[in-house]
Amino acid sequence: MVIAVVYFVVALTAAVMFGRTLDRRLQGPRLRAAWDGLTAEARCTGVRTEEITDVEGVPMVHSHPALEFRTPDGRTVRFEERQAQLDVKQGGFVTVYYGEHEPESATARTPSFVPRHVKTLVTGVGGTFALVTAVVLAGVL
Repeated sequence: MVIAVVYFVVALTAAVMFGRTLDRRLQGPRLRAAWDGLTAEARCTGVRTEEITDVEGVPMVHSHPALEFRTPDGRTVRFEERQAQLDVKQGGFVTVYYGEHEPESATARTPSFVPRHVKTLVTGVGGTFALVTAVVLAGVL
């Protein structure tokens, strides 16, 4: 029984830590702050292309638009969207999301379920797995 409890605590801690790490890696805190903040129409001032090779050796081209928008207080904010694949040409407009106090952390990514809830999902699934496994361990021992 003690082994099952120790296993459960260690596995639950690992699930929580993995959920937090994955959330930060997917930029969850920044995206949630932007999505819960304000929106603006941003103009594309240029597009930088980047040629890369994927893990299988296939060449790929990524486009990173430079976007510019104005905050309600009249400040101009410029940033390059690196996370979302946008199909916008120079001079085109897209909706951007940004936190009221941190407009430099803006994103053109549309709100989606996984970045919003990845920490909860991973912790919940990992915690459930840990509990089921600990119960089975307690029954076997």
